[in-house]
Amino acid sequence: MPAERGASEAGPERRGEGPHPVEIRPLRQADLDTIGALQEASILALGAAVYSRAQLDAWARFGWHYRHKLLDDGGAFFVAAQPDRLVGVGGWSPDSLAAELAWLRYLFVHPAAAGNGVGRQLVDAIEADARTRGKAGFRVWSSLNAAGFYAALGYRRVRRGRWPLTGTIEIDYLLLAKGA
Repeated sequence: MPAERGASEAGPERRGEGPHPVEIRPLRQADLDTIGALQEASILALGAAVYSRAQLDAWARFGWHYRHKLLDDGGAFFVAAQPDRLVGVGGWSPDSLAAELAWLRYLFVHPAAAGNGVGRQLVDAIEADARTRGKAGFRVWSSLNAAGFYAALGYRRVRRGRWPLTGTIEIDYLLLAKGA
């Protein structure tokens, strides 16, 4: 597939084949409740092969509280929209110590759209936008179920970690890196 312009260069970007093209556009305040539901559906369906139901429920609840901070994060967040619904969300935040690094964050694709290139389109837009702001390297804390997706995009494993979601529930994850 030929390279396409990043969403940040010329407004919304339309991609996709068939009856449901995807538009990558900046996240808006009005999207926050919808992306909370999208995130929950993604976690519960796509994480089920790796995590327990208790872990999935705790992780999904955590994200509902966090989504409102995305618009004030210092980076940029995007949604993947079809004409009738949002099917993906993701963005980046600057690293607090290394000016050349960006952290991919809050990347979720609705399970009905998974495997159709939506995640790749979001990562392409995220990385392109971060590069326009001087970021040459990327890091992401990946759930175990998403590690293969990121590996296919050139991310390499740095280390494994454990994230406490509640006082008694934790999930394993991976720190991945690409570039600088």
